[in-house]
Amino acid sequence: MSEHIDKISTAPAGFMDTLVDSERFVRFLERTRLRKESGFLTLCIPFENIDPLAVLELNGDSNGTRFFWERPDHEMAVAAGNRVALIKNSGSNRFEKVSAQANSLLSKVDHFSEISHSMAGAHLVGGFSFFDQPLSGAWSPLGNASFFLPEWFLVRDGQFSMINITRPWSSVDTLDGIRDWYRRWISDFIQRLSSNLERSRILQDESHPGKSIVELESQYERKRWIGNVQMAREGIRDKLYRKIVIARDLRLRTESRVSSTKLVHFLRKEYPSCYSFLYQLNGEATFLGSSPEKLVSLQSPYVKTEALAGSMPRGVTATQDAINEKKLLDSAKDREEHAYVLDSIREKLDGITDSLEHAPRPVIKKFANVQHLCTPVAASLSSEMNAVDIVARLHPTPAVGGYPESGALHHIQELEQFERGWYAGPIGWFNTNRRAEFSVAIRSGLIRRKHVQFFAGCGIVEDSDPEAEWEETRLKFLPMQKGLEYAVE
Repeated sequence: MSEHIDKISTAPAGFMDTLVDSERFVRFLERTRLRKESGFLTLCIPFENIDPLAVLELNGDSNGTRFFWERPDHEMAVAAGNRVALIKNSGSNRFEKVSAQANSLLSKVDHFSEISHSMAGAHLVGGFSFFDQPLSGAWSPLGNASFFLPEWFLVRDGQFSMINITRPWSSVDTLDGIRDWYRRWISDFIQRLSSNLERSRILQDESHPGKSIVELESQYERKRWIGNVQMAREGIRDKLYRKIVIARDLRLRTESRVSSTKLVHFLRKEYPSCYSFLYQLNGEATFLGSSPEKLVSLQSPYVKTEALAGSMPRGVTATQDAINEKKLLDSAKDREEHAYVLDSIREKLDGITDSLEHAPRPVIKKFANVQHLCTPVAASLSSEMNAVDIVARLHPTPAVGGYPESGALHHIQELEQFERGWYAGPIGWFNTNRRAEFSVAIRSGLIRRKHVQFFAGCGIVEDSDPEAEWEETRLKFLPMQKGLEYAVE
């Protein structure tokens, strides 16, 4: 990533000196101290227009708290690190707890900026597990729900970049001490990026031989999967549910440590229409992926989501691709699966929106190796709900759970026989300006140094073919497997 960066500009440091010495900033600090005895200060300044993922990589804290989010074809990317506050929760009311804690935490943040932008301000980044049962093993560091308030949150929006810098403060802090802290912080940050950039130039010419990757998949996995699909179809015939989504995991072991930033970099290049993400609370586990599915996009009072279900492989030639597209549009099985998702979204948004609009029929959404039926949905909120409350209403969609929801969710775990953790849960960010983005964390994986676990699922309806569904999961694993080959150091 950093091979396209010649240097890290010192312009932000000069801008910081001018800003913290300004009368407006001094008056802001004085007013804040009069109103509160303690809290958090967020200062937003312009920054060098460079790749946020490169900044995350160059910051050098691979064992610390890190977050990355990007939708390349929207020219929006963010990176964050060094938590100054953490929200972590579990249990069946985890959404309500996070919502209340987030409102309380963000109310303690005072924000100063010369920039008028919806991304200028304090942000919380994180996500939720799919189920609300306590997590074990590799998933336990993340918990059922966790969000952190980062010390730094870098935004690149088209050709403009800014950085939000947050620090705690109390009545013992002096005005000069706060201003000096911000000056030192930006100077040290730029110096660290520049030093690591120079080091990466020295190392980039070193050759790295191919590293071995061993699949730990049991020889009985395919047989077990086919049996699971058959049992799922029996549940549909017994009217326990009309659709159910079941997933499986693929476990691998690598010879050397896996670079999570390299893996995400590969995914975002290969799948620019997807939401690429990375979330890490410490060096024990990193959850990452490149999801095609939007859950919530909020720019208050407007909220956008989409029904994404029903899939077909891309064709090798343009003609074959067009034939597969026509097959998907004409497939009764895929149209039925898609309709369940759209109906569920409408039901869940009913009562909190003044208006809801969607196209009368699905369109085709194409990715590098697969194409889906997609119906975009747009609505106007009738009340000032926060992002977490909206996420709570929409999760899980039938695209990753089933329909009706209660019947399908009750049977997923006994059919899958592995712990989903954060797979297919909501992941994203929201801020003090009522702006938010969350995706459904599919096409994802959990990285633990030399141990890797990837996840893929399929929507099962009554006429699903077990063999075809097995092949679909293999197809969905391919992007992550190819990225892993690139990311083993």
